[in-house]
Amino acid sequence: MDYKISVIIPVYNVEQYIAQCLESILNQSLKEIEIICINDGSKDTSKTILEEYQKKDNRIVIINKSNAGYGAACNSGLRLARGKYISIIESDDFIDKDMFKELFNLAEENNTDIVKSAYYEYIEEEQEQISKIVKINWSEQYNMPKEVFEIADCTQLVYFHPSIWSCIYKKEFLDKNNIHFVEAQGAGWVDNPFQIQTLCSAKRILYTDKAYYYYRLNNPSSSSNIVDIYNPFDRSDEVHYFLEANNFDDKNLLAHLYKREMSYIHIVLSGIEDNLLDLASEKISKMVERMDKNIIYENEYINDYEKWVYESCLSKEGLKTLMEHIKNNNNRNHSVIVKE
Repeated sequence: MDYKISVIIPVYNVEQYIAQCLESILNQSLKEIEIICINDGSKDTSKTILEEYQKKDNRIVIINKSNAGYGAACNSGLRLARGKYISIIESDDFIDKDMFKELFNLAEENNTDIVKSAYYEYIEEEQEQISKIVKINWSEQYNMPKEVFEIADCTQLVYFHPSIWSCIYKKEFLDKNNIHFVEAQGAGWVDNPFQIQTLCSAKRILYTDKAYYYYRLNNPSSSSNIVDIYNPFDRSDEVHYFLEANNFDDKNLLAHLYKREMSYIHIVLSGIEDNLLDLASEKISKMVERMDKNIIYENEYINDYEKWVYESCLSKEGLKTLMEHIKNNNNRNHSVIVKE
């Protein structure tokens, strides 16, 4: 079979959710897909569930490997993929039955490198047996291009949630630009540099307001609930290395990247304990020192609050004040630690 889309699913300890994920993919209205499941050393029954589904559908390929993290799992899938386009689906999420058909048609009709869609945030309240679904459509907040564009035409995309799973990518485009994932332990925030590399390398991007993807927010075992303090800073370094190596110096793009990095600072300061304050202070100082002061104070996309955050990060006392402000005004839903 000539596959139109290769679906890559990194799997790690998701026995509660993987069946729903696979059902939504197997029931796609586009049938010419291969489903590459990378079992990344799961310790629960995920592997058994994958094998049961493989018996029902020969489009499923299972790769069993020792645990090496989300990025390594995705790279294993990319090496095996035979489809014209690539989709990456997280194993605790699920998708609308027409996602692949409609994104594939858009990609073919517009000769795109990337098609990106709106998506849904999905919260399942098990005790009340109800689900809360919120559509995330950036056209409601920003002036998104209606036609094919490059990142210079829509630099706000680098500020948005990476949501790499709400896209399909032309495999030829990924191969030509040697785009792959950073291999870090756990989830490792490796979707961030992948997002920047793909968006900045693409010549033809298309965004659609229609949502297909259900992004689960209340998986208690999700690695996003625990943040390794090194992840945001290491990924930020990798993003800047890429931009510098490829001469990306668009001031609006950098402004939106700085906005994202300030959100990293928020995450770290909201979840940190006192024993990590010195390490956080060192990492944050290096991050803000790299920022172009002229962009911070002159670019139209940087607001007054972000300027204050930037200024607060320039001293340890300012950081303490910022941390108190953040903790007093945010619901803490994760912990920041140093993973061994």
